[in-house]
Amino acid sequence: MCSEADKIKAKQRYITENISLRSLAGETGIPYSTLQSWCRKEGWTKEKASIEDQAFKKAAVKAVNKKAKELCKLLAASDELEKALLLAAKTLSRYLEENEDGEQMKDKKTWVDNLNHIVAAIGKQAETRMMLSGIMAKDEEEKIALMRRKQSLEERKERQDAAGSLGIVLDEKTEELAQ
Repeated sequence: MCSEADKIKAKQRYITENISLRSLAGETGIPYSTLQSWCRKEGWTKEKASIEDQAFKKAAVKAVNKKAKELCKLLAASDELEKALLLAAKTLSRYLEENEDGEQMKDKKTWVDNLNHIVAAIGKQAETRMMLSGIMAKDEEEKIALMRRKQSLEERKERQDAAGSLGIVLDEKTEELAQ
């Protein structure tokens, strides 16, 4: 006969690890039929699905937070680029206004420096745009992976619910065959 401690350990392993009841029976020495009975009576499968669902949600929130941080960095970089472009354009505009009378510009260094600032800012803007494109592409890939994982979890939960209503506990091998 199995103790309550054995039962608690078995339940904990089953709901937190990727292990079938048959494997658990082999590793713990607890008869498969006993594990199956406990699982059915106490709803271990639903608890396992709930934990997997919580892990999925936690991973999704983590991914969203990571994306939000990356986008905030890009927004800050974009703000800095805008300031740099405006400053360079204003400085250049003032310089040109001071030289409106048609006389040849005497301070070529100021002219060249302002143009270099504008070119550098445009280059940074292009880099930012490329980074944003990369993040958006990676985001799409992650969305697809999360959607597939969610669908897989939902399908597994449906199979487990259907089996549970019939008083059956699916182990991993039975589940693989059902797929």
